[in-house]
Amino acid sequence: MSSKHFVTSGLYRDFGYEIRVLSKERLELQYQKALIYLIDFIIDTEAVINPDQTIAYYSWMLKFVPCTDFYYDLWEIVYEEGLFTEGIDYSVELVSSQEKECTMRGAAPYFPTFGQKLAISKGVYEGMVCEGVWYPSPDHMTGWFITTDLYDGNIDSLMVVHYYHLVFKRPDLLTYLALPHGFRFLKDASNSEAWFDEKVYSNK
Repeated sequence: MSSKHFVTSGLYRDFGYEIRVLSKERLELQYQKALIYLIDFIIDTEAVINPDQTIAYYSWMLKFVPCTDFYYDLWEIVYEEGLFTEGIDYSVELVSSQEKECTMRGAAPYFPTFGQKLAISKGVYEGMVCEGVWYPSPDHMTGWFITTDLYDGNIDSLMVVHYYHLVFKRPDLLTYLALPHGFRFLKDASNSEAWFDEKVYSNK
């Protein structure tokens, strides 16, 4: 670790670069976990990393930004328009909160990705009280159906949207979206809860 960065050691010999993360002391363990995740991915897949290439880190999106011929700095997406900023603080804190929520429920995380979609009703983007339920779905879907009181029960009225649109419009929901098949959550301005629904799980 340098004074301002966590830095990998040993990648350069085989891949021609090292990876740096702008660091804050309180998140050291999360930085280490993220770097181990990326190192394992690069080594296992022999991935060729190009300048400004993006990569999924569980439920979030990172980018390899060249700093010098020797280093790539990790940046994270911060706006729906595809803008990134240096560091991965939001990414690691989000993943940590999702893992904590799953641990509390005795469940293994099932992380959605930016390339997937989900179904929502009117009112979700507008910040209304909403309920989410995870049903088995095709691979391009997260499995989540999120509705508000505006939902009329007609499944054809639901909108299929990209996960990455929801994450910027309703960041308050993201903690629950790594819960797996069979879970529900209810979220309003002052209270939230999540629980396992055996009937949903059995409806395969």
